[in-house]
Amino acid sequence: MRKLTAVLLAGALAMSALTGCSGGTKEAPTTAAPQETTKAAETEAGTVAAVDNSDKTIYVIVKVLGNQYWSVLQAGAEQAGKNLGCKVVVVGTALESDIEGQLTLLQNAVSAQAAGIVIAPLDSVSLDAPITEAFNSGIPVVLVDTVIKSENYSAALLTNNVEAGKTAADEMIRRLKERGISEDEVAQIGIQVGSTGSQTIIDRVKGFNEYWEANAPEKWVVLNDDIKVNEGDISKAVGFCQDLLTTYPDIKGVFGPNNGSTVGFVTGLTEAKRTDVTMVGFDFSAEIETMIRSGEYDVASVVQRQYFMGYDGVKTALDLANGETVAEKSIDTGVALVDANNVDTEEIQGIVNP
Repeated sequence: MRKLTAVLLAGALAMSALTGCSGGTKEAPTTAAPQETTKAAETEAGTVAAVDNSDKTIYVIVKVLGNQYWSVLQAGAEQAGKNLGCKVVVVGTALESDIEGQLTLLQNAVSAQAAGIVIAPLDSVSLDAPITEAFNSGIPVVLVDTVIKSENYSAALLTNNVEAGKTAADEMIRRLKERGISEDEVAQIGIQVGSTGSQTIIDRVKGFNEYWEANAPEKWVVLNDDIKVNEGDISKAVGFCQDLLTTYPDIKGVFGPNNGSTVGFVTGLTEAKRTDVTMVGFDFSAEIETMIRSGEYDVASVVQRQYFMGYDGVKTALDLANGETVAEKSIDTGVALVDANNVDTEEIQGIVNP
């Protein structure tokens, strides 16, 4: 994490978009089972709210409005609003670097006297104080996808990101060995990230490196001294992919710990026709689906259950606004690996097309 932790985020102009709506090989890492299964969510979706929630508004603040990953979370949040009879307002920024913009959106939600706030913090440190302030004002604050540094929030629904990073590293090692890469051969692994301030990304890269150092051959190295930061800009992400392919002749794999970085790698590898480079990414965009289905590339992605983060995030915030309590403050929603072998299975389709 030397490079990653050293990079400082630059301040960005506030931007917002508003939409209103009703050594020895160790055992491979595992991820926790989700608290809410697809069937459970379907059962919930078929119910009618027992309490009149028509006077309550839940604000959902995503990282990047319109991004495919966040659009799925948004869909879950909006469906919860319809089922539970509350108003749901979904807002977000245009770039992952727009911390000031997200701060403004949070302040707007507090000023509007929201019944509850569901937020995916762009920066775990910079957003800690304003989220703490909102929480201390008495508004239920539910974190999704990413936590803050303190415990000043009502509940959190997210992936165990260190374990998810280990899952990605295990998959990368397995695939490189299946490709016939010798343990005595130099193999470099490139990484790019969307942000250096997101605890989610920090934890995924940490987990990846921890598992890699404990299990990968000595000559297989992660390029931690040259981790690229694309700030959620896809054009930058594609350019960084091209830079890594050009700079490192021994590159054998790339790891994208977030959706935008994964899309950048997918696009860059596809444009360069580099079928010889293994890619392990995160989330399930149209771009990575096309790459997986092509059968030409060695690729897998770690998918999260963000639809249920959105649905259960709104439900939890609403329950808290109605005076209920949470059984667990932090809930691991779990992950699954998707590749050409399982993309059309009921389990995976239930996650990527809920």
